[in-house]
Amino acid sequence: MNSGDDTQHEEDNRRSFRIEETVYLKLDVISDREYRDGLDRRKMRMAGSDGLHSVLLDLDTRFDQKIYLLRAEASPAGECLTILNDKINAVIQQLPEMRESRSALAHSTPLTCALGADGMAFPSRKNYDISTKLSLRFLLESDNRYFETFAQVVRHVDPPGEIDIDRPFGIAVEFHGIKSAQKEVLIQHLFDRESESLRIRRLDLDAMQGS
Repeated sequence: MNSGDDTQHEEDNRRSFRIEETVYLKLDVISDREYRDGLDRRKMRMAGSDGLHSVLLDLDTRFDQKIYLLRAEASPAGECLTILNDKINAVIQQLPEMRESRSALAHSTPLTCALGADGMAFPSRKNYDISTKLSLRFLLESDNRYFETFAQVVRHVDPPGEIDIDRPFGIAVEFHGIKSAQKEVLIQHLFDRESESLRIRRLDLDAMQGS
C-alpha cells in the first residue's frame, strides 16, 4: 500500500469512527428545494438569535481548528489562546440571544446518540422515511459544543442507548453542508472522548490488577 492509500485509509477511519454521546437535538423536516438552496440560505431566512448563533458558530469552529494546530506546534502559545477563547466564549454565552438559542436546546430531553464526523444515529418518536431531508441543531452535553447541519435519512437502525418507549425508532442520518472547520472540530472531539474513555479503562484495569 502506498502513502496515498495510507492517507486515504486513515481519513476513512477518521470519518467512520463513532462514539456514544449524549446530545440535545432539534430537527426540522425540510423540502428538497430548501435542501438544495443550502444551509447558509436557511440561516439568512431564520435571522434573529439563530442567525447570530450561526455566525459565531462558524467563527468559533475556525478559531478552534487554528488553536488545535498551534498547540501541536507551540504548546504555551496554544494554551494561552485556548484560555483567551474560553474567556471570550464565557462572555458571548451571556448575550441574551445566545442564552435563548442554547436554552431552547438545553431544555429538551438529552438523547443518547451514535455520533460520527459524517453522521449520527438517534432515537426518534417518528420513523422518518429513507431520503427524508432534515435540518439538525445539536448541543453536546459533555462540553456544551454546538453544531448545525443539514442531514438525510440513510437507514433505520436499533435506537442507541437504553430503550425509550417514547422514542421507539432508530434513525441514521448522513450530514450534508457541515463546514470543514466544524467537521474537524467534531472529529477532534470524538477522538478526545475516546482517548479519555481508554485512559479511564486503563486506570480501572491497573486498579483491578493491583488489588
